[in-house]
Amino acid sequence: MNVVGSSRRAWLPLLGVLLASAVTAGACSELDSTVPPEDGPPPASPDTTGTGMDSPSGSADTTVPDTAAPIESPGDATDASTSTAPTTTTLAYVEPSREWTLLAGGDVLMDRSEPSGVDPFEFIEPALDSADLAVVNSEMAISDRGEPLDKQYVFRAPPSAARRIASAGIDVVSLANNHAMDYGPAALVDTVDLLESAGVVALGAGPTRADAYRYRVLAVHDDVHVAFVGVSMIVPRGFPAGPDSAGIASARPPSRVLDSVRSASRISDVVVAVVHWGVERSTCPSDAQRAFARDLMDAGADAVIGHHPHVLQPVEFSGGRLVAYSLGNFVWHPRWGITGETGVLQIDFDADEIVGWTFHPHLLDDHGAPVPVAGGSRFDRIVDIIGGDCERHQPPPPSTTTTPTTSATSTGTTDGATSTTAADTTDTTTGG
Repeated sequence: MNVVGSSRRAWLPLLGVLLASAVTAGACSELDSTVPPEDGPPPASPDTTGTGMDSPSGSADTTVPDTAAPIESPGDATDASTSTAPTTTTLAYVEPSREWTLLAGGDVLMDRSEPSGVDPFEFIEPALDSADLAVVNSEMAISDRGEPLDKQYVFRAPPSAARRIASAGIDVVSLANNHAMDYGPAALVDTVDLLESAGVVALGAGPTRADAYRYRVLAVHDDVHVAFVGVSMIVPRGFPAGPDSAGIASARPPSRVLDSVRSASRISDVVVAVVHWGVERSTCPSDAQRAFARDLMDAGADAVIGHHPHVLQPVEFSGGRLVAYSLGNFVWHPRWGITGETGVLQIDFDADEIVGWTFHPHLLDDHGAPVPVAGGSRFDRIVDIIGGDCERHQPPPPSTTTTPTTSATSTGTTDGATSTTAADTTDTTTGG
């Protein structure tokens, strides 16, 4: 498979790296889903001060060194076959591997594929269940309850979508976006409950503000603790969670989510922030995205995974921290242009350190499901954009056949750089 990737020493990704082996699957479990109190000392952090050296073969060295050769007892010579002299074997200690992998995808919409019985995760490479952890954004409610809000695009998938997501090997789903509340608070609570019941962490939303903003901690190899925080900069009116009302984690004001990142960093080895942000169809990140990414990393985030623009945006890796500004439409309605170009981001860790990353290009098929691509002009464009050459692939303003809906009942800021009164201002080729 053709991929693009980077090592820890690069500022921008190196292109054309070939993945030498498949991702090794590993078990993970959630440790703590409650934000610790701000006052008082934080819970004890896992010990990450070990040497971190791994055996090249992954097993103990049973070679007998010279100093451990059999020793004969002194005294009269005896027949070697009847000698009772003891032998000594020294086994070298090999520290267990602490290497692990995170796979990430962008926006997932299953309002058409799930009723049709299509598995949109079938052809993804590497398979999401081959990683230690996998995370995506759910651009829909998962429920059979609720009434559609008065906004241009509303998305909902049937309850079986939660089981489909779990069976794909996805561990964390962010709900902090501008569609999780499309069918009201009851449908949002259903979405959380259905995902959690299927064994998937529902991030960035909940029945109360405390639930929406709390970080979630998963354990890899039992001793590497990975915290996830979800937040949206795209916030229609009525979507933010209240003290006693369901909703999403809003980045306005940013202090709540930054406090959650700080708290998570005190008890975790790695913090991953999952963010809904940016300008739709823009292949380059906005100034607001870059500024918020810096704030998140200053607060303790090691990786920032973004979505919402419906197109890919660059991946940047510097100082041991990684930002993927947009991973595009991961599972969506069928798309045959730039909004149908997507992929799987693979981030490789050694305990709490990012040691490299790889991007696996995919295209959406006739069902809106991602399939691997290994060449061609669209593959080349994916490589360019992920590698930072985003400006020359910026699409022209879209031609529309309908006028975007303007609703006085909702806000419509995109990322702080543009302001409007529309709940969702999107062209007919993207859909929210």
